[in-house]
Amino acid sequence: MLSVILSASGALYWQSRRGTEAPAADGTSSPRSVTPGQGGVPGVPREIFVEVPPPPSPGTLVIPGFEPRPAPAAGEIPPPEVSSTRDFPDLPELNESTVNAALIEQAKRAALDFPEEPSFREYVAAAHLILAGKEIKARRFQEALKLVDEAERWTVEPSQTATFRATIFGELQSWELAERWARTALSYGARDNAADMHHILGKAYYFREEMDKAIEEFQRALALKDDPAIRDSLDKATLEARTARGFDQKRLSHFIVSYEGETMESTGRMVLDSLERSRATLISQLGYEPEEPVVVILYSGRSYREMGGPHWSAGLFDGKIRMPVGGLHQVDEQIRSTLHHELVHAFIHARAGASAPRWLHEGVAEYMEGTRAAEQGNLLARVLADGKSFEHCLPTAQCDVRIFYPAAVSFVDYLIQLRGVGGIRDVLSALGEGNDIDGSVRKVLGKDVKALILEWEHFVRRRYSGR
Repeated sequence: MLSVILSASGALYWQSRRGTEAPAADGTSSPRSVTPGQGGVPGVPREIFVEVPPPPSPGTLVIPGFEPRPAPAAGEIPPPEVSSTRDFPDLPELNESTVNAALIEQAKRAALDFPEEPSFREYVAAAHLILAGKEIKARRFQEALKLVDEAERWTVEPSQTATFRATIFGELQSWELAERWARTALSYGARDNAADMHHILGKAYYFREEMDKAIEEFQRALALKDDPAIRDSLDKATLEARTARGFDQKRLSHFIVSYEGETMESTGRMVLDSLERSRATLISQLGYEPEEPVVVILYSGRSYREMGGPHWSAGLFDGKIRMPVGGLHQVDEQIRSTLHHELVHAFIHARAGASAPRWLHEGVAEYMEGTRAAEQGNLLARVLADGKSFEHCLPTAQCDVRIFYPAAVSFVDYLIQLRGVGGIRDVLSALGEGNDIDGSVRKVLGKDVKALILEWEHFVRRRYSGR
Protein backbone atom coordinates (compact mmCIF):
# COMPACT_ATOMS: atom_id res chain seq x y z
CA MET A 1 0.00 0.00 0.00
CA LEU A 2 2.62 2.53 1.03
CA SER A 3 4.65 2.12 -2.16
CA VAL A 4 1.64 3.29 -4.16
CA ILE A 5 0.24 6.00 -1.98
CA LEU A 6 3.35 7.48 -0.49
CA SER A 7 5.92 7.63 -3.23
CA ALA A 8 3.52 8.59 -5.96
CA SER A 9 0.58 10.59 -4.69
CA GLY A 10 2.11 14.05 -4.57
CA ALA A 11 3.80 13.79 -7.95
CA LEU A 12 0.73 12.34 -9.56
CA TYR A 13 -1.44 15.05 -8.10
CA TRP A 14 0.60 17.61 -10.04
CA GLN A 15 0.95 15.49 -13.17
CA SER A 16 -2.79 14.99 -13.41
CA ARG A 17 -3.04 18.73 -13.97
CA ARG A 18 -0.19 18.85 -16.44
CA GLY A 19 -1.38 15.87 -18.47
CA THR A 20 -2.96 17.88 -21.28
CA GLU A 21 -0.63 20.85 -21.11
CA ALA A 22 0.47 22.04 -24.54
CA PRO A 23 4.20 22.71 -24.94
CA ALA A 24 5.25 26.29 -25.42
CA ALA A 25 6.80 27.44 -28.66
CA ASP A 26 10.34 26.96 -27.38
CA GLY A 27 9.70 23.38 -26.31
CA THR A 28 9.26 24.13 -22.62
CA SER A 29 6.05 24.11 -20.63
CA SER A 30 4.89 26.72 -18.19
CA PRO A 31 2.51 26.55 -15.25
CA ARG A 32 0.62 29.36 -17.00
CA SER A 33 -0.81 26.90 -19.52
CA VAL A 34 -2.05 24.40 -16.94
CA THR A 35 -5.79 23.86 -16.97
CA PRO A 36 -6.81 22.33 -13.64
CA GLY A 37 -9.25 19.50 -13.99
CA GLN A 38 -8.07 18.30 -17.39
CA GLY A 39 -6.13 15.11 -18.03
CA GLY A 40 -8.20 12.86 -15.73
CA VAL A 41 -9.78 13.09 -12.31
CA PRO A 42 -7.90 15.72 -10.28
CA GLY A 43 -6.00 14.36 -7.35
CA VAL A 44 -6.42 10.69 -8.19
CA PRO A 45 -3.10 8.86 -8.58
CA ARG A 46 -2.72 7.10 -11.91
CA GLU A 47 0.70 6.08 -13.23
CA ILE A 48 4.17 7.41 -12.61
CA PHE A 49 6.02 8.84 -15.58
CA VAL A 50 9.65 9.81 -15.23
CA GLU A 51 10.97 12.02 -17.98
CA VAL A 52 14.65 11.43 -18.67
CA PRO A 53 16.23 14.22 -20.75
CA PRO A 54 18.58 13.24 -23.57
CA PRO A 55 22.27 13.29 -22.67
CA PRO A 56 24.02 16.60 -23.38
CA SER A 57 26.33 16.87 -26.33
CA PRO A 58 30.08 16.95 -25.57
CA GLY A 59 31.21 20.26 -24.22
CA THR A 60 27.70 21.45 -23.40
CA LEU A 61 27.23 23.17 -20.07
CA VAL A 62 23.92 22.03 -18.64
CA ILE A 63 22.22 24.45 -16.25
CA PRO A 64 19.16 22.96 -14.55
CA GLY A 65 15.97 24.87 -15.39
CA PHE A 66 17.60 26.75 -18.26
CA GLU A 67 16.57 26.02 -21.84
CA PRO A 68 19.13 27.62 -24.22
CA ARG A 69 17.79 29.37 -27.29
CA PRO A 70 19.05 27.79 -30.57
CA ALA A 71 21.79 29.72 -32.33
CA PRO A 72 20.64 31.69 -35.43
CA ALA A 73 21.44 30.24 -38.83
CA ALA A 74 24.12 31.87 -40.99
CA GLY A 75 23.00 35.32 -42.10
CA GLU A 76 19.93 35.25 -39.88
CA ILE A 77 19.29 38.26 -37.66
CA PRO A 78 18.57 37.10 -34.12
CA PRO A 79 15.22 38.23 -32.67
CA PRO A 80 15.36 41.12 -30.23
CA GLU A 81 15.39 40.37 -26.54
CA VAL A 82 11.97 40.92 -25.00
CA SER A 83 11.90 41.67 -21.32
CA SER A 84 8.86 41.34 -19.16
CA THR A 85 8.30 41.98 -15.51
CA ARG A 86 5.58 39.30 -15.60
CA ASP A 87 7.72 36.34 -16.62
CA PHE A 88 6.59 33.16 -14.89
CA PRO A 89 9.26 31.31 -12.92
CA ASP A 90 10.46 28.06 -14.42
CA LEU A 91 9.66 25.34 -11.86
CA PRO A 92 10.92 21.75 -12.31
CA GLU A 93 8.73 18.68 -12.60
CA LEU A 94 7.84 17.43 -9.13
CA ASN A 95 9.25 14.19 -7.78
CA GLU A 96 11.02 13.03 -4.62
CA SER A 97 14.43 14.09 -5.91
CA THR A 98 13.45 17.64 -6.88
CA VAL A 99 11.30 18.64 -3.91
CA ASN A 100 13.06 20.45 -1.08
CA ALA A 101 12.43 23.42 1.20
CA ALA A 102 14.02 25.91 -1.21
CA LEU A 103 11.81 24.80 -4.10
CA ILE A 104 8.70 25.05 -1.95
CA GLU A 105 9.62 28.61 -0.95
CA GLN A 106 10.17 29.51 -4.61
CA ALA A 107 6.79 28.02 -5.53
CA LYS A 108 5.09 29.85 -2.65
CA ARG A 109 6.49 33.17 -3.89
CA ALA A 110 5.21 32.39 -7.37
CA ALA A 111 1.76 31.59 -6.00
CA LEU A 112 1.69 34.90 -4.11
CA ASP A 113 3.11 36.91 -7.03
CA PHE A 114 0.63 35.43 -9.52
CA PRO A 115 -2.60 34.86 -7.55
CA GLU A 116 -4.55 34.65 -10.81
CA GLU A 117 -2.73 31.39 -11.65
CA PRO A 118 -4.19 28.57 -9.52
CA SER A 119 -1.66 26.12 -10.94
CA PHE A 120 1.05 27.58 -8.70
CA ARG A 121 -1.03 26.86 -5.59
CA GLU A 122 -1.57 23.32 -6.87
CA TYR A 123 2.17 22.97 -7.36
CA VAL A 124 2.83 24.02 -3.75
CA ALA A 125 0.21 21.59 -2.46
CA ALA A 126 1.64 18.73 -4.52
CA ALA A 127 5.17 19.44 -3.27
CA HIS A 128 3.96 19.23 0.33
CA LEU A 129 2.29 15.88 -0.35
CA ILE A 130 5.49 14.47 -1.84
CA LEU A 131 7.41 15.53 1.27
CA ALA A 132 4.65 14.04 3.44
CA GLY A 133 5.10 10.73 1.62
CA LYS A 134 8.84 10.79 2.32
CA GLU A 135 8.18 11.48 6.00
CA ILE A 136 5.72 8.59 6.23
CA LYS A 137 8.23 6.18 4.70
CA ALA A 138 10.75 7.43 7.29
CA ARG A 139 8.06 6.88 9.97
CA ARG A 140 8.10 10.54 10.98
CA PHE A 141 4.34 10.62 11.21
CA GLN A 142 3.80 13.90 13.06
CA GLU A 143 5.90 15.76 10.49
CA ALA A 144 3.90 14.07 7.74
CA LEU A 145 0.63 15.22 9.27
CA LYS A 146 1.88 18.82 9.39
CA LEU A 147 2.81 18.66 5.71
CA VAL A 148 -0.62 17.26 4.78
CA ASP A 149 -2.26 20.09 6.73
CA GLU A 150 -0.12 22.60 4.84
CA ALA A 151 -0.97 21.02 1.48
CA GLU A 152 -4.65 21.32 2.30
CA ARG A 153 -4.20 25.01 3.06
CA TRP A 154 -2.89 25.69 -0.46
CA THR A 155 -5.50 23.65 -2.36
CA VAL A 156 -5.70 19.93 -2.75
CA GLU A 157 -8.33 17.32 -3.49
CA PRO A 158 -10.05 16.16 -0.25
CA SER A 159 -9.66 12.52 -1.25
CA GLN A 160 -5.88 12.97 -1.34
CA THR A 161 -5.52 14.44 2.15
CA ALA A 162 -7.96 11.87 3.54
CA THR A 163 -5.95 9.06 1.92
CA PHE A 164 -2.72 10.34 3.46
CA ARG A 165 -4.28 10.73 6.90
CA ALA A 166 -5.85 7.27 6.80
CA THR A 167 -2.44 5.83 5.93
CA ILE A 168 -0.67 7.75 8.71
CA PHE A 169 -3.15 6.82 11.43
CA GLY A 170 -3.17 3.23 10.20
CA GLU A 171 0.62 3.10 10.61
CA LEU A 172 0.20 4.60 14.08
CA GLN A 173 -2.49 1.99 14.77
CA SER A 174 -4.88 4.74 15.81
CA TRP A 175 -7.70 2.73 14.33
CA GLU A 176 -10.59 5.03 15.15
CA LEU A 177 -8.95 7.90 13.26
CA ALA A 178 -7.69 5.60 10.48
CA GLU A 179 -11.21 4.30 9.93
CA ARG A 180 -12.68 7.81 9.89
CA TRP A 181 -10.24 9.09 7.26
CA ALA A 182 -10.45 5.95 5.13
CA ARG A 183 -14.23 6.36 4.97
CA THR A 184 -13.78 10.04 4.17
CA ALA A 185 -11.41 9.20 1.31
CA LEU A 186 -13.88 6.69 -0.11
CA SER A 187 -16.76 9.15 0.18
CA TYR A 188 -14.76 11.69 -1.86
CA GLY A 189 -14.17 9.11 -4.57
CA ALA A 190 -10.59 7.94 -3.99
CA ARG A 191 -11.06 5.37 -6.71
CA ASP A 192 -7.48 4.33 -7.45
CA ASN A 193 -6.76 4.06 -3.72
CA ALA A 194 -10.08 2.41 -2.82
CA ALA A 195 -8.48 -1.02 -2.31
CA ASP A 196 -5.96 0.43 0.14
CA MET A 197 -8.69 2.28 2.03
CA HIS A 198 -10.78 -0.90 2.35
CA HIS A 199 -7.62 -2.69 3.54
CA ILE A 200 -7.20 -0.08 6.29
CA LEU A 201 -10.86 -0.45 7.27
CA GLY A 202 -10.37 -4.21 7.47
CA LYS A 203 -7.37 -3.78 9.77
CA ALA A 204 -9.33 -1.40 11.99
CA TYR A 205 -12.01 -4.05 12.45
CA TYR A 206 -9.43 -6.84 12.81
CA PHE A 207 -7.64 -5.14 15.71
CA ARG A 208 -10.98 -4.42 17.38
CA GLU A 209 -11.95 -8.11 17.20
CA GLU A 210 -14.83 -7.47 14.77
CA MET A 211 -13.75 -10.30 12.53
CA ASP A 212 -16.82 -10.60 10.25
CA LYS A 213 -16.56 -6.93 9.29
CA ALA A 214 -12.79 -7.24 8.84
CA ILE A 215 -13.19 -10.16 6.44
CA GLU A 216 -15.83 -8.25 4.47
CA GLU A 217 -13.53 -5.24 4.02
CA PHE A 218 -10.53 -7.41 3.08
CA GLN A 219 -12.68 -9.16 0.47
CA ARG A 220 -13.73 -5.79 -0.98
CA ALA A 221 -10.10 -4.69 -1.11
CA LEU A 222 -9.01 -7.91 -2.79
CA ALA A 223 -11.78 -7.63 -5.37
CA LEU A 224 -10.39 -4.22 -6.34
CA LYS A 225 -6.70 -5.19 -6.29
CA ASP A 226 -5.07 -8.63 -6.16
CA ASP A 227 -2.35 -7.70 -3.68
CA PRO A 228 -0.32 -10.19 -1.57
CA ALA A 229 -0.57 -8.00 1.56
CA ILE A 230 -4.35 -7.83 1.29
CA ARG A 231 -4.57 -11.58 0.65
CA ASP A 232 -2.40 -12.25 3.73
CA SER A 233 -4.69 -10.07 5.84
CA LEU A 234 -7.76 -11.92 4.58
CA ASP A 235 -6.18 -15.33 5.18
CA LYS A 236 -5.14 -14.44 8.72
CA ALA A 237 -8.55 -12.99 9.60
CA THR A 238 -10.31 -16.04 8.14
CA LEU A 239 -8.11 -18.42 10.15
CA GLU A 240 -8.64 -16.40 13.33
CA ALA A 241 -12.41 -16.31 12.82
CA ARG A 242 -12.49 -20.08 12.33
CA THR A 243 -10.26 -20.76 15.34
CA ALA A 244 -12.25 -18.41 17.58
CA ARG A 245 -15.67 -19.75 16.56
CA GLY A 246 -17.71 -20.11 19.75
CA PHE A 247 -15.45 -17.78 21.77
CA ASP A 248 -17.03 -15.32 24.20
CA GLN A 249 -15.81 -11.76 24.67
CA LYS A 250 -15.53 -9.22 27.43
CA ARG A 251 -15.07 -5.62 26.28
CA LEU A 252 -13.83 -2.94 28.64
CA SER A 253 -12.43 0.50 27.98
CA HIS A 254 -8.80 -0.75 27.97
CA PHE A 255 -9.05 -4.42 26.98
CA ILE A 256 -10.97 -6.83 24.78
CA VAL A 257 -10.61 -10.38 26.08
CA SER A 258 -11.79 -13.38 24.03
CA TYR A 259 -11.93 -16.90 25.49
CA GLU A 260 -13.41 -20.30 24.71
CA GLY A 261 -16.94 -20.18 26.05
CA GLU A 262 -18.41 -20.62 29.51
CA THR A 263 -15.76 -23.07 30.68
CA MET A 264 -13.21 -20.23 30.71
CA GLU A 265 -15.50 -17.38 31.81
CA SER A 266 -14.11 -17.22 35.33
CA THR A 267 -10.58 -17.36 33.88
CA GLY A 268 -11.42 -14.45 31.60
CA ARG A 269 -12.53 -12.34 34.56
CA MET A 270 -9.35 -13.16 36.50
CA VAL A 271 -7.21 -12.35 33.48
CA LEU A 272 -8.90 -8.96 33.11
CA ASP A 273 -8.28 -8.15 36.78
CA SER A 274 -4.60 -9.04 36.40
CA LEU A 275 -4.27 -6.99 33.22
CA GLU A 276 -5.82 -3.91 34.82
CA ARG A 277 -3.29 -4.05 37.66
CA SER A 278 -0.40 -4.49 35.21
CA ARG A 279 -1.68 -1.62 33.09
CA ALA A 280 -1.64 0.78 36.05
CA THR A 281 1.92 -0.28 36.92
CA LEU A 282 3.20 0.16 33.35
CA ILE A 283 1.60 3.59 32.97
CA SER A 284 3.53 4.64 36.05
CA GLN A 285 6.82 3.12 34.81
CA LEU A 286 6.66 4.05 31.12
CA GLY A 287 4.67 7.27 31.32
CA TYR A 288 2.11 6.50 28.60
CA GLU A 289 -0.52 3.97 27.56
CA PRO A 290 -1.89 2.53 24.30
CA GLU A 291 -4.60 4.66 22.69
CA GLU A 292 -6.56 1.63 21.49
CA PRO A 293 -7.91 -1.23 23.64
CA VAL A 294 -5.45 -4.13 23.88
CA VAL A 295 -6.83 -7.40 22.49
CA VAL A 296 -6.15 -10.53 24.57
CA ILE A 297 -7.12 -13.99 23.27
CA LEU A 298 -7.03 -17.04 25.55
CA TYR A 299 -6.71 -20.38 23.75
CA SER A 300 -6.57 -24.04 24.41
CA GLY A 301 -3.10 -25.40 23.60
CA ARG A 302 -4.17 -26.71 20.18
CA SER A 303 -5.84 -23.46 19.08
CA TYR A 304 -2.81 -21.47 20.21
CA ARG A 305 -0.49 -23.53 18.03
CA GLU A 306 -2.88 -23.19 15.07
CA MET A 307 -2.47 -19.41 15.37
CA GLY A 308 1.31 -19.70 15.20
CA GLY A 309 2.21 -19.89 18.88
CA PRO A 310 5.54 -21.72 19.44
CA HIS A 311 5.15 -24.87 21.52
CA TRP A 312 7.79 -23.64 23.98
CA SER A 313 6.23 -20.21 24.58
CA ALA A 314 3.83 -19.16 27.32
CA GLY A 315 2.39 -16.38 25.17
CA LEU A 316 3.08 -14.08 22.24
CA PHE A 317 2.29 -10.59 21.01
CA ASP A 318 1.68 -9.94 17.31
CA GLY A 319 -0.52 -6.86 17.67
CA LYS A 320 -2.72 -8.95 19.99
CA ILE A 321 -1.78 -10.82 23.16
CA ARG A 322 -2.29 -14.57 22.64
CA MET A 323 -1.95 -17.08 25.47
CA PRO A 324 -2.55 -20.83 25.84
CA VAL A 325 -4.51 -21.32 29.07
CA GLY A 326 -6.46 -24.52 28.38
CA GLY A 327 -7.58 -26.16 31.61
CA LEU A 328 -6.57 -23.16 33.71
CA HIS A 329 -8.92 -22.49 36.64
CA GLN A 330 -6.99 -19.75 38.44
CA VAL A 331 -4.47 -17.05 37.57
CA ASP A 332 -1.33 -17.99 39.42
CA GLU A 333 1.92 -16.05 39.68
CA GLN A 334 3.33 -17.54 36.48
CA ILE A 335 0.26 -16.50 34.46
CA ARG A 336 0.30 -13.01 35.98
CA SER A 337 3.97 -12.70 35.07
CA THR A 338 3.32 -13.80 31.47
CA LEU A 339 0.38 -11.41 31.11
CA HIS A 340 2.51 -8.56 32.42
CA HIS A 341 5.34 -9.49 30.02
CA GLU A 342 3.04 -9.55 26.97
CA LEU A 343 1.34 -6.31 28.01
CA VAL A 344 4.77 -4.62 28.03
CA HIS A 345 5.06 -5.61 24.35
CA ALA A 346 1.71 -3.93 23.68
CA PHE A 347 2.91 -0.73 25.39
CA ILE A 348 6.19 -0.73 23.45
CA HIS A 349 4.37 -1.31 20.17
CA ALA A 350 1.95 1.52 20.94
CA ARG A 351 4.84 3.91 21.56
CA ALA A 352 7.48 2.86 19.02
CA GLY A 353 5.43 1.07 16.38
CA ALA A 354 7.26 -1.46 14.26
CA SER A 355 10.63 0.26 14.78
CA ALA A 356 11.53 -1.31 18.13
CA PRO A 357 13.98 -4.22 17.64
CA ARG A 358 13.39 -7.52 19.34
CA TRP A 359 16.21 -7.10 21.87
CA LEU A 360 14.54 -3.92 23.13
CA HIS A 361 11.10 -5.56 23.21
CA GLU A 362 12.26 -8.63 25.10
CA GLY A 363 14.81 -6.88 27.29
CA VAL A 364 12.31 -4.27 28.52
CA ALA A 365 9.55 -6.89 28.92
CA GLU A 366 11.83 -9.16 30.98
CA TYR A 367 13.06 -6.19 33.04
CA MET A 368 9.52 -4.98 33.75
CA GLU A 369 8.59 -8.55 34.63
CA GLY A 370 11.21 -8.42 37.39
CA THR A 371 14.20 -10.19 35.84
CA ARG A 372 17.54 -8.56 36.63
CA ALA A 373 20.97 -8.81 35.01
CA ALA A 374 22.60 -10.31 38.08
CA GLU A 375 20.56 -13.48 37.52
CA GLN A 376 22.07 -13.88 34.04
CA GLY A 377 25.58 -12.52 34.57
CA ASN A 378 27.49 -15.77 35.11
CA LEU A 379 25.94 -17.41 32.03
CA LEU A 380 26.76 -14.43 29.82
CA ALA A 381 30.31 -14.20 31.22
CA ARG A 382 30.89 -17.84 30.28
CA VAL A 383 29.66 -17.19 26.72
CA LEU A 384 32.02 -14.23 26.40
CA ALA A 385 34.89 -16.21 27.95
CA ASP A 386 34.53 -18.71 25.08
CA GLY A 387 35.49 -15.91 22.69
CA LYS A 388 31.94 -15.21 21.49
CA SER A 389 30.33 -11.79 21.11
CA PHE A 390 26.76 -10.50 21.10
CA GLU A 391 27.40 -7.94 18.33
CA HIS A 392 25.41 -10.09 15.90
CA CYS A 393 23.16 -11.98 18.30
CA LEU A 394 21.42 -8.98 19.88
CA PRO A 395 20.71 -6.78 16.82
CA THR A 396 19.50 -9.70 14.67
CA ALA A 397 18.00 -12.01 17.32
CA GLN A 398 19.60 -14.85 15.34
CA CYS A 399 20.96 -16.94 18.17
CA ASP A 400 19.82 -19.50 20.71
CA VAL A 401 16.84 -18.12 22.68
CA ARG A 402 18.45 -19.51 25.83
CA ILE A 403 21.22 -16.96 25.29
CA PHE A 404 19.27 -14.20 23.54
CA TYR A 405 16.77 -13.53 26.32
CA PRO A 406 19.36 -13.30 29.13
CA ALA A 407 21.53 -11.06 26.91
CA ALA A 408 18.60 -8.78 26.05
CA VAL A 409 17.54 -8.20 29.65
CA SER A 410 21.16 -7.76 30.81
CA PHE A 411 21.83 -5.21 28.05
CA VAL A 412 18.63 -3.27 28.84
CA ASP A 413 19.52 -3.39 32.55
CA TYR A 414 22.90 -1.88 31.66
CA LEU A 415 21.26 0.92 29.66
CA ILE A 416 18.94 1.63 32.58
CA GLN A 417 21.95 1.87 34.88
CA LEU A 418 23.35 4.52 32.53
CA ARG A 419 20.21 6.67 32.10
CA GLY A 420 17.45 5.17 34.23
CA VAL A 421 14.04 3.96 33.04
CA GLY A 422 13.52 7.49 31.73
CA GLY A 423 16.26 6.79 29.19
CA ILE A 424 14.31 3.79 27.89
CA ARG A 425 11.20 5.95 27.67
CA ASP A 426 13.17 8.49 25.63
CA VAL A 427 14.50 5.80 23.27
CA LEU A 428 10.97 4.52 22.66
CA SER A 429 9.73 8.06 22.04
CA ALA A 430 12.56 8.70 19.57
CA LEU A 431 11.66 5.49 17.73
CA GLY A 432 8.04 6.61 17.59
CA GLU A 433 9.16 9.91 16.07
CA GLY A 434 10.71 8.09 13.14
CA ASN A 435 14.33 7.60 14.19
CA ASP A 436 15.92 4.20 13.62
CA ILE A 437 17.28 2.30 16.61
CA ASP A 438 20.85 3.59 16.21
CA GLY A 439 19.64 7.16 15.85
CA SER A 440 17.31 6.81 18.85
CA VAL A 441 19.95 5.30 21.12
CA ARG A 442 22.55 7.83 19.98
CA LYS A 443 20.12 10.69 20.66
CA VAL A 444 19.60 9.52 24.26
CA LEU A 445 22.90 7.83 25.17
CA GLY A 446 25.36 9.44 22.77
CA LYS A 447 26.51 6.20 21.11
CA ASP A 448 25.11 3.69 18.64
CA VAL A 449 23.97 0.18 19.54
CA LYS A 450 27.20 -1.56 18.50
CA ALA A 451 29.37 0.70 20.68
CA LEU A 452 27.06 0.19 23.66
CA ILE A 453 27.07 -3.60 23.19
CA LEU A 454 30.89 -3.60 23.30
CA GLU A 455 30.81 -1.47 26.47
CA TRP A 456 28.23 -3.80 28.06
CA GLU A 457 30.30 -6.89 27.17
CA HIS A 458 33.31 -5.32 28.86
CA PHE A 459 31.15 -4.60 31.92
CA VAL A 460 29.89 -8.23 32.04
CA ARG A 461 33.43 -9.63 31.79
CA ARG A 462 34.73 -7.36 34.53
CA ARG A 463 31.73 -7.83 36.83
CA TYR A 464 31.21 -11.58 36.58
CA SER A 465 34.55 -13.11 35.62
CA GLY A 466 37.04 -10.53 36.88
CA ARG A 467 38.46 -9.97 33.39
